Amino acid sequence: MQLRKIVVLKIGGRALEPAGESAAAGESAAVGAPPAPADDALGALVADLATLDTPVVIVHGGGAEVTTWCERLGVAPRFVDGLRVTDPPALEVATAVLAGLANKRLVARLRAAGIDAVGLSGLDGGTIEAVPHPRAQALGAVGAVFDVQPALLETLLGQGRVPVVASICDHGGALLNVNADDLAAALAGALHARALVLLSDAPGLVIDGATVPRLDPEALPNAIEHPEVKGGMRPKLIAARAALDAGVPRVHIAAWSGPGTLSAILGGAGGGTTVATAANFATPAPAGGGSATPAGHAARASTSTAGVRHD
Repeated sequence: MQLRKIVVLKIGGRALEPAGESAAAGESAAVGAPPAPADDALGALVADLATLDTPVVIVHGGGAEVTTWCERLGVAPRFVDGLRVTDPPALEVATAVLAGLANKRLVARLRAAGIDAVGLSGLDGGTIEAVPHPRAQALGAVGAVFDVQPALLETLLGQGRVPVVASICDHGGALLNVNADDLAAALAGALHARALVLLSDAPGLVIDGATVPRLDPEALPNAIEHPEVKGGMRPKLIAARAALDAGVPRVHIAAWSGPGTLSAILGGAGGGTTVATAANFATPAPAGGGSATPAGHAARASTSTAGVRHD
């Protein structure tokens, strides 16, 4: 498959919800995020995807729905620095919701729109090798991506299908809940994607009440440690840094803002925050699927054992 043609899209928050539902606390909305709409954001996003002439891999969250089901089942949701604490009861709920209900509902909507979607989780086909998170003692059954073997995804993409990946992985036969932003960043690097889009309720990086439209990679460390960066934004910035380190030219962090959001982002006219070098920021990848020049590293075969690490 031609390098730099693939887009990896991570969706969460209201962009993942059926009509009439609003985001819960699981994927917390950033300050300044617009209220959740009563219209069918998921349906509009699916319609937007159907217009893109480019291979897409979708990674989805579903933290709001996991939180809702935890509360229904009497499992108290807890978070540390924007990451879910996954004790054994929470792991069961997260697996059932993410790899089950959320994944299959999204696949069903995509297929109804004529998109040949295939639902997977990170552990299927050995796609993601995860290890316990460095903070597993505090976070529980939470994993970090260690390696990506994208052969299965490349096969599906080569067949014109759209992989839809839930962020449930495993290590030594034990299930692990992996942050969906981290998983999307790792896949984007392994697939030599031309762009990673992190689409959720967060309108981008917000500092002093204003969205930062552009962020140079060199500014990421200070942004990650900025006192105003809290909750789910810190993991997004960390994921953006990992994607750029893996050779992805551009990372977009944005909120769903209605029909055409994804096309606008990929065409360079969307809102949110774009993280890229000056050269890559000046030449946005076309939404119609044209490929750009590989940025700084050679193609890695799908059978490579080179690790994609998040240290």
